Amino acid sequence: MTERLYYTDAYTTQFTATVIEVAGDRVYLDRTLFYPTSGGQPHDLGTLGGEPIADVVDENDRIAHVVARPSRLTVGQQITGTVDWTRRHDHMQQHTGQHLLSAVFEDLFGHKTVSVHFGDEYATLDLDVDMLSADRTARAERRANELVMEGHLVHVSFENAATATGLRKPSDREGEIRIVEIAGIDRSACGGTHVRNTAEIGPVTIRRVEKSKKQVRVEFLCGWRGLQRARADFDALQKMAAQLTCAVDELPTLVANASESAKAADSERRKLAERLAVYQVREMRAAVEGAVE
Repeated sequence: MTERLYYTDAYTTQFTATVIEVAGDRVYLDRTLFYPTSGGQPHDLGTLGGEPIADVVDENDRIAHVVARPSRLTVGQQITGTVDWTRRHDHMQQHTGQHLLSAVFEDLFGHKTVSVHFGDEYATLDLDVDMLSADRTARAERRANELVMEGHLVHVSFENAATATGLRKPSDREGEIRIVEIAGIDRSACGGTHVRNTAEIGPVTIRRVEKSKKQVRVEFLCGWRGLQRARADFDALQKMAAQLTCAVDELPTLVANASESAKAADSERRKLAERLAVYQVREMRAAVEGAVE
């Protein structure tokens, strides 16, 4: 069994451990700080004994560390592992941000989260509704950011699944479960890595809402990821504005006017095409009648 050090400390990035097995490209340790892909959250990256980590796999009671050159590691060897902090902290921001956003959607509108996914560029959560208005989207985003700025503590505890109360979603696990609690806002069974305070989440941005089967998928970004995306979007808008010789704020009106002009031009083109067709038919008919005479 692998001791999961990240369960109690998501902020430490370096640790020592003993190699207990090497199987192919998979290395097993007595303990680890590396988070495996699980619960929709991607795995950590970093180095193990100086070797780059390619993947981290959850195998129930133990964790496999996939490395490029496992032959350099031997059973019984004491090695040092180093977690890529930039990637780890980004995942922490997205995951705690998701807990916060899910709680907000449920508290404000009764919309429950049925699934989540954390990608390299954005994260998503699926709600059990068939539509989400722009007004509700904006209200949820605003409320989430208010809670971020209020700086609520995030606490991790271990409780018995049978007696744990106040969970946003009942756990289907038995025995001891890990609970992540955002003080006064949310309590959820979760094995992921999280920040210690909502202030660390940074800005929460809902980027897109789309229908997914009988549910609604909300795409969102938190922290540095959101700021970087906002900067990229604004730079793109500035380039468009420069090409059209207008201010960024004028783009919506300019694009709407251009769209209307294009529709009007297309309508006129169709009318002219219809007139031309009628004229051509008349010409052909006249030519045929003249030939008969």
